[in-house]
Amino acid sequence: MKRILLAYILIAVVFGFLFLSFSNYKIGATESKLPLHSEIFKVSDGYGYQIELESRVLIKQEYIPILKGKRPFKTAEDAERTANKVISKLLKKESPILTISELKELQIPEFNLY
Repeated sequence: MKRILLAYILIAVVFGFLFLSFSNYKIGATESKLPLHSEIFKVSDGYGYQIELESRVLIKQEYIPILKGKRPFKTAEDAERTANKVISKLLKKESPILTISELKELQIPEFNLY
């Protein structure tokens, strides 16, 4: 009786390991599964960003929002901070439109003049 129980346990463990090895499960993985992500891209005089949901582009921002004229972000880091703020707002089900005060908080150089 003990041998049969041990055999069943051994079979269950082997099938468990086989299942884990053929699936995408990773022990201790902390990889984010957020459906939204940003991509920073180069434009003529600076950088822009786009927000994607899976493989669909939701927002493509080539220029700094709110500013008059077409002025891109000076650094990729500025564009990335702004994109991350927009993603944060979308995940909270808020409007993705940024305010001047939010752009000042993000330390976008053009808004420290106001």
